[in-house]
Amino acid sequence: MRLIVFSFLALILLVNRASAADLYMKYKLYAVGLPIGSGVLSLDFGDETYSIKGDGKTAAFGRLVSDGNGAAEARGGVEGGVPQPENYAFRISSEDETGDISMQLSGGKVGRISVDPPQDRMNERVKVTAKHVEGVLDPLTAAVFPAPKGLVPEACNRTLPLFDGKERYNVHLSYKLRRKASTADGRFKGDVLVCRARYEPIAGHRPKRKAIQDLAKNKSVEVWLAPVGDKPYLVPLRASITVAFGSLVVQAEKFKLKK
Repeated sequence: MRLIVFSFLALILLVNRASAADLYMKYKLYAVGLPIGSGVLSLDFGDETYSIKGDGKTAAFGRLVSDGNGAAEARGGVEGGVPQPENYAFRISSEDETGDISMQLSGGKVGRISVDPPQDRMNERVKVTAKHVEGVLDPLTAAVFPAPKGLVPEACNRTLPLFDGKERYNVHLSYKLRRKASTADGRFKGDVLVCRARYEPIAGHRPKRKAIQDLAKNKSVEVWLAPVGDKPYLVPLRASITVAFGSLVVQAEKFKLKK
C-alpha cells in the first residue's frame, strides 16, 4: 500500500518549483482528511516544445504511508497541440524504495532506458516486450490533457497508455460530470470536468500481488480537470481514490497562471 500511495502522488503532482513557468500549481495530499504530503506543478508549453519538472514529498501516516520524496522531469516537442515526450527522469527516496529511472522516447516509442536498481522478482512479473513500449506516454506528460475544444465530455473520454520505466499500464478515463471548483488562493475559480479513472495493468507488474489486483478493481478514482487559461490543455486540479482505510485526495491549493 505504501508504494501505491507514493506512486499515486508521483503521477499526479511530482513537478517543479520554477515560478516563472506558464503555470504554477501547489498541491496537498490528504489521507482521511489529514495533510500527509505536498508537491507542485510547474509547466511551460510553447508552440513547438514543452517541459515539466518537479518534486514532492510525503510524511509517515501509520503503516500506510512512508516518509518519502521524489523528483521528476519530462520534456519534448509539441505537434498539432499534442505533447510528444522525448526525455523522462524520475528519482524516488523513501523508507520502501530508493532509485532512479531515466528514458528517452521518440514518436511514443521508448528507446534508451536506465533503471537503478533493476526490478526484483522478474520471474513473477509479466514481461515487458518491445511492443508494450510503443505509443506510450510517461506519467508526467500524461498529466497534461490536450483539449482543443475545452471543457467538453470527450476531453475526459480517453485512455492513457503509460510506461513509467518499470511497468506498462493503461489509465481509462470517462466523463462523469461538469462542476464548479476553486483553489484556496482564489486564483482559480470556474468550471472543471470530473472524470472517472480506472487502472489496468499491462506488463511489468506482479499479477498475483493483492495490491495490484485491488487497484485494478477500484472504481472510486476521480480526476478533476481544469483549463489552463486560453491554452488548449487541461490539468488535474484534484484527484481522489477510496481505499481500505479511507480516502486519499490530492488537491490543488495554489494556481498561478502567467499572464
